[in-house]
Amino acid sequence: METAACWIERLPEELLAAVISLTSPPDACRVAAVSRAFLTAADSDDVWSRFLPGDLPRFVDAYESFLMALPSCKARFLRLSDDPALLLGRVTRMWLDKATGGKCYMLSARALNISWGDEPNYWRWIHLDVLHHGKRITCEAAQLLHVAWLEVRGKIDSRMLSPNSAYGVYLVFRLDPKTHGLGFPFQEGLINVGGSVSTRRACLHGYDEDGAGGVVPRKYVVDSTHTYWPRTSSSHTVLVEDDVTLPQRRADGWLELELADGFYNHEDDDGEVRVALNETKRLYSKGGLIVRSIEFRIKQQNI
Repeated sequence: METAACWIERLPEELLAAVISLTSPPDACRVAAVSRAFLTAADSDDVWSRFLPGDLPRFVDAYESFLMALPSCKARFLRLSDDPALLLGRVTRMWLDKATGGKCYMLSARALNISWGDEPNYWRWIHLDVLHHGKRITCEAAQLLHVAWLEVRGKIDSRMLSPNSAYGVYLVFRLDPKTHGLGFPFQEGLINVGGSVSTRRACLHGYDEDGAGGVVPRKYVVDSTHTYWPRTSSSHTVLVEDDVTLPQRRADGWLELELADGFYNHEDDDGEVRVALNETKRLYSKGGLIVRSIEFRIKQQNI
């Protein structure tokens, strides 16, 4: 008796491609390993043109030319999912989520609105070589020397994002050895989509216990004794409530803090998404924060 797999292989390539295009990029890659017939269909432009967004933003000219010279839609998809592409203006990068093909963005520190960011007494701009998706890139970061009013804001046009997709927003940063004032008082993360605002209590200078040995994980923040001048501060750790969001360590060694609960980008949304991290209520001295970027990333939904 003819097996189901053999029967399916006898279907026209166009029909196989049409079916595979209704799955996902990872599924298409897995199907390609089944047989030669599946490989031909799964690697075809008919499939990968469905996964590759048709409304890609404008990249810098050199990357645009390189991308269009690639031999197939699959090759372009894989390049854009592995190598964040620099957009015109050179302050924003885009890449594709490997699981969905959704567009993700990294707004560099220069693309953000940082209060007092152009004042050299308060912030210093530094160039760093960093890893992003395993690729080494040069970025400009903002290093906080001293402020009392901390406010980091970013925005993106919702039409640049993938429609009908859930997004998370993350501040990517480091803390230098002289960090002070970033434990207490807590900061506030904010996402504003068309006037619908989501906020979250957050703390840049804290950590989670790993829960090893059966210990229930707990959250701690580093509390500095605040005075106007950071050189007189001292620190100790304090146990805090579960509703305070703490940074997570990334594979590249940086920290990231999710600013709020994320948002859903509907197909007909055409406004701005505004995000922020701030602490402007208690004007203690703050320093030691190194801001690299804010990232808008596809957030997998539980089904």
